Amino acid sequence: MDLSKNFPLPEFTLLDGENQFGEQLMERSVVLHVPTGTLLEVVSVDPSEVSKYSEIKHFPFVFTNADGEDEHHLLLLQQTNSENDLQDVFVKAAQWYGNYCNWLDGELDQL
Repeated sequence: MDLSKNFPLPEFTLLDGENQFGEQLMERSVVLHVPTGTLLEVVSVDPSEVSKYSEIKHFPFVFTNADGEDEHHLLLLQQTNSENDLQDVFVKAAQWYGNYCNWLDGELDQL
């Protein structure tokens, strides 16, 4: 059986740290890029504070939230299995995360 055809995985997924030991990620947002095994932590950051992450491979991005406000974030590279340049993964992850946040806001508005 070909698992990738019968049970395809998404390109990106958000990790859930809740388990029998409690909340392991302590309100941190960690995104997995499944094809490359790349773990990216999402950090909300003021643009003037980006320099404090200079020693970590990172990718700054801005997305417009459901209220029309710009939100500034960084993707911090935690780990990867890829030997390739991750620029494309960073761009796609930033788009995915912005879309996820806007979807989540829409879901919350319906409660």
